[in-house]
Amino acid sequence: MDTTTTLLLVAIIAMWISLNCGLVLVYLLWSGQSLWPPGGMGKSRRASVPAGAGTVAREASQAPVLVDEQSGAWGLLVVFDSPSAGLNLNIGNVLAAAGAVFESETRSFTIAGVSPRNPILVANAYPPASLPSFNDHSSQWPIKGLSIRILKDRRSSSPNKLQLVRLVALARDLSRLGANVVDAQNQPITEAGFQAVIDGKAKF
Repeated sequence: MDTTTTLLLVAIIAMWISLNCGLVLVYLLWSGQSLWPPGGMGKSRRASVPAGAGTVAREASQAPVLVDEQSGAWGLLVVFDSPSAGLNLNIGNVLAAAGAVFESETRSFTIAGVSPRNPILVANAYPPASLPSFNDHSSQWPIKGLSIRILKDRRSSSPNKLQLVRLVALARDLSRLGANVVDAQNQPITEAGFQAVIDGKAKF
């Protein structure tokens, strides 16, 4: 077989293969089928990402950090916009309504809540680091901020959920007096963040 014959056979085979591929393509187009998944290759690649991945990432970014390793507690910080004697009185009313008890030794408040062994502690977050009893001389130290904490229990890696609900309720009530609520890393807590705490999704 000479070179000319060989080239002719190769050309005929190539034409035969091309013709068959063309017929297959025409058949697929005529039957309405596609070589790629619906939406193309790009959509197929995107489909490999879990549908809820964006929601999970968003929830994680909104989850407050409650653990404070230095104080050995879970808690929040309430920072008031305009400290004053009148604000002190309003704070006292909120704490009284929450059932807070003044501790004269530490000059702070405790709220037993649903777990008396791990009460909610309310203390002055700024110097002089003590709170007035709100019965006398309540205007002596305008309160700039309050720390609301639950002491960590060695037997549990997270605080009592019902106690967390009380902590969030107290923080919300105090914020209505004109304050911002931040977590242990001084990040503002949104309503979604409060809900994350109640749902047990905060970072303990």
